[in-house]
Amino acid sequence: MNWIESCSLIALLGYVTASVAAVAGLLGRSARVRAVAFGLTGVSFAMHSLLLLGALTAQAESSRLAYLIPFAWCIVAAGLLLRWKLRLDIILVFVAPLAFVLLFIAQVLHSANTALPETLRGPIFFLHLGGVFIGVGLMAVAAGAAAIFLWQERAIKSKSPLSGFRRELPALGALDRINALATAIGFPCYTMGVLCGFVWGRIVWKTLISGDPKELMSLAIWAVYALLFHQRQALGWRGRKPAIMALCIFLASLFSLFAVNLFLPTHHSFATYI
Repeated sequence: MNWIESCSLIALLGYVTASVAAVAGLLGRSARVRAVAFGLTGVSFAMHSLLLLGALTAQAESSRLAYLIPFAWCIVAAGLLLRWKLRLDIILVFVAPLAFVLLFIAQVLHSANTALPETLRGPIFFLHLGGVFIGVGLMAVAAGAAAIFLWQERAIKSKSPLSGFRRELPALGALDRINALATAIGFPCYTMGVLCGFVWGRIVWKTLISGDPKELMSLAIWAVYALLFHQRQALGWRGRKPAIMALCIFLASLFSLFAVNLFLPTHHSFATYI
């Protein structure tokens, strides 16, 4: 086992331990345990960062490096940023488990470092991936907050008593702020990523839009993301509708990443590299 593989293993163990600590801190209503979860997430993120840096330095570029590992990294980066900005530990409850799942799938699906072709390299390609993954990573955090928002809102409307750990959950307004900040930062990043993707496609395949299923799915996600961004910034949308839209954007992004990449004919297919 080399040091890159060691970083991967430590990151996986750290994220799963952080997940347990985050949930235990919430259920046990313990600020100390939640602080441990935050520290473990930070350490795991550092190992995750070394994993990315080491793989790039060693030129061990593979499909898992190009997709799942940086995608998980962006989700954790977005989660830690919003946790630092908003001081809401609830973010760790869904960020750490999601990072663990994505890294685990990366190890299972891509056991070998299959080199990426030259068409999937270069600065425009990495700007494309970076912008899209940051935008989706922020929506992952917003979607987690949205799920809790909708659950809490339903309980409040049904006049169910907020007992036990539910008393520790943030107020609806705080959960909505996660959505608002994630949208404000995420949409410009996602837009940049999509635009770079079309520029990259024009350079590599000599066409701006080829009808690739991934392109069409990305445009559909961008349209919903743009609507959410516009309605929040221009009309001051808050509450239930933005929560539902954040969930839809993230679920559509997961569908695009896994279902489209695995099962549909696309330039972004995983099949070539598994």
